[in-house]
Formats: sequence, structure tokens, C-alpha cells
Amino acid sequence: MTPGRLSLTFLLTFLSSTFFLQWWQRTQYPFELWLGIGILIALCVIGSLQEETRTPSIWMLAIALGIALAFWSVTRTTHRPTSQTVDWYARGRPVIVRGVIVDEPDRRPLQTHYTVEAHLLSQSGSSSWLPISGRILVTDRNGWPKYQYGDALIIRGKLERPEIINGFHYDQYLSLTDIYTVMNATTIERQNIPVTWNLFTMLYAFKDRFEARLNRLFPEPHAAFAAGLLTGSRRGIPERLSLSFMRSGLTHIVAISGYNITIVITVIMGLLFWLPLRWRILPAATAIIAFTILVGASASVVRAAVMGILGLLALSLGRQSTTRLTILWAALLMIIWNPKHLWYDASFQLSFAAVAGLAELSSFIKPRLTWIPNVLGVRESLEATIAAQLSSVPVALLIFGNLSLVAPLANILVAPAIPLAMLLCTLAVIVSYGSFFFGQLIASLGWAMLQWAILVAETLASIPSAALHFESVSVWVIVAYYVGLAGVVLWNQSTSPP
Repeated sequence: MTPGRLSLTFLLTFLSSTFFLQWWQRTQYPFELWLGIGILIALCVIGSLQEETRTPSIWMLAIALGIALAFWSVTRTTHRPTSQTVDWYARGRPVIVRGVIVDEPDRRPLQTHYTVEAHLLSQSGSSSWLPISGRILVTDRNGWPKYQYGDALIIRGKLERPEIINGFHYDQYLSLTDIYTVMNATTIERQNIPVTWNLFTMLYAFKDRFEARLNRLFPEPHAAFAAGLLTGSRRGIPERLSLSFMRSGLTHIVAISGYNITIVITVIMGLLFWLPLRWRILPAATAIIAFTILVGASASVVRAAVMGILGLLALSLGRQSTTRLTILWAALLMIIWNPKHLWYDASFQLSFAAVAGLAELSSFIKPRLTWIPNVLGVRESLEATIAAQLSSVPVALLIFGNLSLVAPLANILVAPAIPLAMLLCTLAVIVSYGSFFFGQLIASLGWAMLQWAILVAETLASIPSAALHFESVSVWVIVAYYVGLAGVVLWNQSTSPP
């Protein structure tokens, strides 16, 4: 068995085992289970020393190690409430909590969500403070004053556990960021403690200024649309436009994902077309890292950047097997860090599916798009769009239950405009600090690109039955789709010249 096949066996065993363990999460598994896995590993090691049993023993060893790593990852990250964690006191009773804002505030028109790391808690009627730990999602409906990352707060309200909302597992979604408690704040006070400035304090401040500059350069909803493209912020996009994006299958373009970052990479590589391919990879990857840092380097953006760089490899490397293993190893590292990404994180699931599509389908799509001029990476952007859509649409259907029948046409029409819009909007912001007039001139070109995408979304979304909604989707239909897609990939590999 070759090292590549051994790696593939280990990786697929780990991923599949972790997937099924979402229905058996424990902070500690039975001793007998670990004993059985340990005996199996020992027998495989002994068998690998014998010539006649070496191959099957090594193969079984890869499987056993994948299973063991999956169990260990789940035990390490499974949460259990204790009297020292804040969710122990989430019983719907009034409490006072002292804590610090540890993530970027999520500001919306009628409310703001703060992620607060709790340090002290006082129960109603008690004057004593209990030392605790854990995060709380605090909802502030007062609107003023505005609090920032790093502020130390005193919050009054009722601690509760997140619940399922209209079929959406809000508790699972919040657990991705280790939040197991929510609070509707009645009052919030800022403690008289100086804010400690660090990298994230500066990054979030920069992001706020960047979005404020977009608001000066563009009217609404174009400013909010541009912010969605460049920083992943979707809070200012009108509900009507969000619905149009959903019905036309364009929602993915207004949230930073592995797909969007891959688009950025193809633009940069298109601008550097005069350099050899191997020299373009490093500047493109460097630009993505810099972009990730500048927009705040949140966990979701970092994951998208990793998947985007893997998309770059998928578009650039010659050996598909190497790219496939690279993607799976990256997925393993992210899932070891937090298995909940595989279970509950729609962003990770869609990004992984999109990048896998880039790796597996690009060689099939590329020869069929040679008639499109490759100006500023437009052809590569369209190639990335089609590949990502083919591989990620079934996952989106399974998660959200929506299927846009006009999505293929919408993505083909919008794909050339998105990289130009991102480039022009970024240049407009940069130039505006030197000359606001010239920044506005560039912004007018960016506005045209944004307007085209909005026009396509609204026009196609207005078509009757443009999108279908399914209350439930059979997993077997999704499996059949991917089996057919795998058949296309294998057929393409068998017919392509070596």
C-alpha cells in the first residue's frame, strides 16, 4: 500500500468516525473502548513486523489510529457544565455578571450582540461574587452607549440556555464559539478599567473605519453589499435584497468564504499573468493572509482563508492526488481543533465542498471555457464559480432546504463582475484617503459592478418558481448526486491525457 493510500485511509476514517460521533458526544468514553482500541493498535504493530501480514496490518493500523484520534478529539472539546461555568446558573433567574467583550460586536438595526467572557457572577438577592468562566451572548436592545471589543462590563439580566428557533438549532450554532448561555440585558455598565490594546483591538477598529469609508463612498444598499464582499458583514443588507440573493442562488457572494477568497486569489494571479505560475502563488497567498488580518481575522475568516489557499493549490498544482490529500489534512487539523465545525458549521461545510469541487472538477471545466477571454482572471473566476456551485449546492440544499433553479445562470452572469467589484471597491477606499474626489471616481465604477450583480439577482429572483423550498431532503438523493459527480470525475480522469 502506497503512502498516499495509507494517508487517505487514515484521513477518511478519522473524518467519518468524527462525523458519526456527533450522536455520541462524551467528555469521557468507557475504559473498555480505549482498551479495545489499544489492543487493536498493538496487534497491528506486531502484524506489521511480519512479512506475510504486513500490508493488511498497516492498513488496519491506519484505520485504528483514525478512530482513536476521532474519539480523543471529541472528548477534548465536549463541554460539561460545572459550578465554575456560567451555564450552570442559566436557569432563567436574574443575575449580575462581570465580564469582558472578547469578540467583535454584532451590531444590527434594533439590537447588538456582545460575546462576553464572564469572570464573576452574583445571584439575585446575594451580595457575594462567585468566580466563574465561560462565554455569554448578551443582547442589548438599548442601542446606546455602544461598547467595543475589550470593554469590561457589568451586566444585569436573566441567564438562559439557547433553544431551537423555528427548527434552527441555535444552541448548536452558538456552541461553535463555546457559547452555551444567552442573556437579554436589562442594564449594562462599563467598568472603569482601561481597555488593553492588542492586535484584535486594532483590527476591529480598522474594520469599522473601512466600513465607514465604504458608507461615504457608496449609497445603500451598495455600501452594505460592498461590505459583505470585502469584510463579510451582512448586517446592513436590506431584507428584500437578501431574499433576492437567496432566491437567485447568490447568497454566498456576500459572506467571506473559501469560494470568495479563491476569487480574490484568481484576480491577483490574473494581474500577475506575466509571471511564471510558481512565482504567482506566493504573492497570492500573501495577499490572502494580509486580507484576513485586515478584516479582523475571526475564526470563520481564518477557516475561509485556509480553504481559499487550498483552492489556489487546486487551481495551480498539477497532481490532483496531492491536492486532494492537502485538503483532507487541512480539514483534519481544523476538526481536531473543534469537531463541531464538521457537525454544525455550515460555513465550513460549504467551504470544504466548494474547495473540493475546485480540486476535482476544475480539470473537467477548464477545457470548456477556453472561449472566454481571461482578463483580470475572469475565466478562472468563472471556472471557480461553476466548480464550487456544482459541489456545494447539494450541501446547501440539505442544510437550508432551498434550491435555486436560476442559480447556474445567475452565477455565470455575476461571476465576471464580482472580482472587478472587489478590486474597485478596495481601490476606491485606499485612493479616497489621498483624494476623496478620485476615490469617488473609482467608486462609481465599482458601483456599476455592484449594480449589475443586484440587477441580476433581483431580475432572476422575480421569476415565478425561481427557487424551491423543501421541508426535508432525502440524504439518499444527495448521495446519488455525489455518486454521479464522482462518476464524472473518474470518467474525466480516465479520458484525460497523462
